Amino acid sequence: MTKFIAASSISQQILKSAKLSADLPINTLIYGQTGVGKKLLAKEILPNALTINGKDLEKLIIAKQIDLATHSEIVIVNVGSVINVEEFFSHLKNIKLVGINLDKNDRFNQYFAIKIEIPSLEERVEDLQELIEIYKQEAMGIYNINLSLKNINLDLSGNGVTLKQSIYKSILLQSITTNDMLQTMEMYLTKKLKDGKTYRDLLEIFEVPLLKAAKKVYKSQLQMADKLEINRITLRKKIHQYFGEL
Repeated sequence: MTKFIAASSISQQILKSAKLSADLPINTLIYGQTGVGKKLLAKEILPNALTINGKDLEKLIIAKQIDLATHSEIVIVNVGSVINVEEFFSHLKNIKLVGINLDKNDRFNQYFAIKIEIPSLEERVEDLQELIEIYKQEAMGIYNINLSLKNINLDLSGNGVTLKQSIYKSILLQSITTNDMLQTMEMYLTKKLKDGKTYRDLLEIFEVPLLKAAKKVYKSQLQMADKLEINRITLRKKIHQYFGEL
């Protein structure tokens, strides 16, 4: 993703505020949850600025290992990690700043004239839909597969970060061949065997996903036992062993 998505009305207003701050000699604080697009919005304001973690920049300043005179603009990621706030900003008086943080943090009130909060993707439905389509098309192009949205398990716990991961993961898993799976299992099992795992230790790698899949496909344990061609008592023991069910 190279630009801040602004399909929703709230994001359009946010982008408008960002572009306004880009034209003014003032500092801007952008805050919000992980994965909502804070860095992308910062690039809308200062596209060519140095981007650096606040804690790292503070260390460089203290050690006198950065020439601040060569920088007119800086994007400070995780500005909340700065320890000596007053001293830190005293070195940055002649530099236009965009700070990025998870929360607003009152410690920075006097250093940022504009404060922009980016809501979660769940609150920006149009942005969410556009991002889903972008990531889906990217992933389907890579894995050469075409899927409908209903076959993709979306994870919004980390907004854009986990959304992209979940889409790529869903499409990868549905595009994988038997040979791909065998190669993946061989690599995984090789590592585990080198770690000292035994056949008994590794049985659950095969049995747990098989039993979970069977529970989804078949209606009862009787049907599961019949279709899997396994003794019903043995099946019940394994279900209890792995899932605590009887």
